[in-house]
Amino acid sequence: MAYTITITSDSPQALAFVKEAKKLDFAKVTKIKETKIKEKDPIKTKKEVKKSMPAFEEETEEQYEAIMELSKIANRNIARKLAKAKNLAFIK
Repeated sequence: MAYTITITSDSPQALAFVKEAKKLDFAKVTKIKETKIKEKDPIKTKKEVKKSMPAFEEETEEQYEAIMELSKIANRNIARKLAKAKNLAFIK
């Protein structure tokens, strides 16, 4: 049966315990190297985001008009639904 014991301090008592544990023939002591997590530079992160943004094409006049027409229809439908829900008079 195997057990794992983790020593999380470099105090003199902890180091003495590790030294004694190394002397035991039935114990295996290995030191785990802790890796430090580097924090990303926030300025660099913003630059990376800007680079990953896709380039959009300019819309044509026809596309703009179609979008505006759809927007008017959607706004009108929302206004109707709100007027109905709030019992308000809706003028077309």
